[in-house]
Amino acid sequence: MPLKVTSSPLLYEESRVQPVNDNLYYLESSISECYCDEHCVTLGDCCSDYTFVCPPKDCVLTDWDQWTQCKADNGTCGIGTQKRLRHVIQHAERGGAACPPLKEMKTCFIDCKPKKSALDDITTVALILDYKYNQTRAKTGRNNIYWDLPNIADKVKKASFYCVHYSIEWVNRNCVSRLLNKGLTEGSVMCAECQPEATYHRNTGRCASDLDDGDQGFWKLIGPQSCNGIWTRINRTDSCQCQVQYPQNHPFLLV
Repeated sequence: MPLKVTSSPLLYEESRVQPVNDNLYYLESSISECYCDEHCVTLGDCCSDYTFVCPPKDCVLTDWDQWTQCKADNGTCGIGTQKRLRHVIQHAERGGAACPPLKEMKTCFIDCKPKKSALDDITTVALILDYKYNQTRAKTGRNNIYWDLPNIADKVKKASFYCVHYSIEWVNRNCVSRLLNKGLTEGSVMCAECQPEATYHRNTGRCASDLDDGDQGFWKLIGPQSCNGIWTRINRTDSCQCQVQYPQNHPFLLV
């Protein structure tokens, strides 16, 4: 800073000049405008107390957030990316250290599970039955000894009705039956009910040949000859009976 030595204080108002001891000397800057910002160091117009009153402030950041889930670049699987962010608590001021990058990204990979199809396992056929037989498996019509078996009794406590919606993709031309007007036509959506009694002999708690959402498989109607086709599972509703919750979706029973 340009400074000069004087024997008396240099005041901004001449009327305020007071006599002083001749033995004292004052180190003062010339009277001029001064600034306290990040540019004054470069321009040379900082105030004399700049380093005390206006010290530089570095950028301050939060810790990194958690990495996001892997998102595939194309579709739902394959090569993708993950990212994480951090946020600014204090921006840099007066020549302090600037903020480093606020986002990081890395490559990831999602396994592609092969889509199941009816053609993958031609022996897997779901058997369905007209809904008018929904009382056939009533417990009162069974041998009580069977229901009292420990492993069966435990399954009875846990089992419940559930409904599955299937989209009919294809119907055999020989499927000529009165039941066709109940929804077994290409493009229709039908409700298949899984009764608890149909799950007791299985370890999965599901009806035989019940698929996962989006999977495709074969179905066969018990009764009429050669009444079969291909369907795609849409969704499942727990604690549900087709005739009660979805009577408009052509209810059937999963055997």
